[in-house]
Amino acid sequence: MPLSLFTRKAGAALAVAAALTFTAAGPVHGTSARTADQVMRDGLDAAVAAGYPGATALLREDGARRYLTAGVGDRATRTPTDPKAQVRIGSNTKPFIGAVTMMLADQGALSLDDTVDRWLPGVVTGNGNDGRKITVRQLLNHTSGVPEYLDKVTVDAYENPNKPFPPAQLVRQAMQRAPLFAPGTSVKYSNTNFILLGMIIKSVTGNEPAVEVRTRLIDRLGLTGTSYPASDPKLYGNHVRGYAVPLYYWGERPYVDVTTLNVQFSGAAGAMVSTLDDLATLHEALLDGTLLSPATLEQLKTLVAYPGRSNLSFGLAHEVMNGPGDCGKVWTKGGAIYGYYTAVLTREDGAQAAVATNQYNMAGPAGAGVQNLTDAAVDALCAL
Repeated sequence: MPLSLFTRKAGAALAVAAALTFTAAGPVHGTSARTADQVMRDGLDAAVAAGYPGATALLREDGARRYLTAGVGDRATRTPTDPKAQVRIGSNTKPFIGAVTMMLADQGALSLDDTVDRWLPGVVTGNGNDGRKITVRQLLNHTSGVPEYLDKVTVDAYENPNKPFPPAQLVRQAMQRAPLFAPGTSVKYSNTNFILLGMIIKSVTGNEPAVEVRTRLIDRLGLTGTSYPASDPKLYGNHVRGYAVPLYYWGERPYVDVTTLNVQFSGAAGAMVSTLDDLATLHEALLDGTLLSPATLEQLKTLVAYPGRSNLSFGLAHEVMNGPGDCGKVWTKGGAIYGYYTAVLTREDGAQAAVATNQYNMAGPAGAGVQNLTDAAVDALCAL
C-alpha cells in the first residue's frame, strides 16, 4: 500500500480503531413480524449502501444453513460476493488460540492459573509490567492489564508486506508502555494478550501456534476453508478481495486493494483466514463442549463485566451480550483487520448468525455500516 494514501498519523489512528476487536452490537431494534432472513437481508443491503463493496451472511438453525449476499467480492470484475469464500478474520483468530490454550489445560500441559512468567520468563517486564503477576486466564479474558502493541507497528506492516514481526518483538513494543491496570482489577481488550498466548502455546508444545491450530482444530473439525498463514501475505483459492479507504477522505471515496497483507504483525491475535461456515463450526464446537471438558467449558463461560458497558461481558476468548426479548445470552466474537470484518454470534440453544464484509471502516460515512450489519445479525439471530 503506498504511504501517499495514508499519512503516518492516519495509519496509526486506523490501527487503533481497527484493533482486531469486537465490542458487541449496539442497541438492538425490534424485528416485529419480519423473518430472520428479511432482517439480515436489510442489514446486508444497508452495509453496501453505506459504501462497502460486499457483505455476506450465514444463518444456522437446527443444522440447516442459509446464505445471504449483497454487493461484489471484486470491485474490478464486479463479481458478486460469495458467502462461502475465504476472508481474513482478524480477531476471530482469538477463539482458535483460546481453544488450543484451553485444550492444553484439559490435558494438564498447563494451568489457566499459571503465571505468564512460568512459560515466558522475563518476557513481560518493564515500565511496571510484571509477568509474575499475570495468569494465562487473565490473558484469555483481557483482565491482564497488558498494554497494546498494535498501533506501534501497523503502518510499518502495511508498507512492508513481507517484513518479519517476531512475536517477542511485538511484545517488546507493548512493554514500552505502562500497564493498563493492575492484573485482575479491570477489563480492557488488548491484542498483546493473544500474542503472548501464542508464545505460551509454543513454549508448552514446542510447536508454532499455527501447527497446533491445524492439528487440534482445522484437521479435527474438517475446516477446509481455514488456514493460519505464518508469513505469506497473499490469499489463494476462492476468496473475496479486501479494500480499505483512506481515513482522511470522506468525499467520493477512493479505495485501496489490501488483499495482500502482512500477516506477521497480527500473528496469534489476528492472522487467520477462514469462511463463515468454518467460523460457525469452530464456535459451535467450542461452546457446546465438543472440544472442552465440562469443567473448562464452565470456566470459558465464567464472565467478567466490561466497565461502562452494561450489556457486555467477557468470557475466555469470547464476549457475551444479552439479546432482546427472550433471546437470552448471545456469545459473540468479531474480527476487524484492514480490508475485512467478520462477526459470529451464537445463541445458547446453538442457533448462529455470521457476517462478513470485504472492507472495514470505523469512521466517516461508511463507519456505521459494520455496526448496523452487526445489529442486524443480532436481530436476525433472535428472530430465528
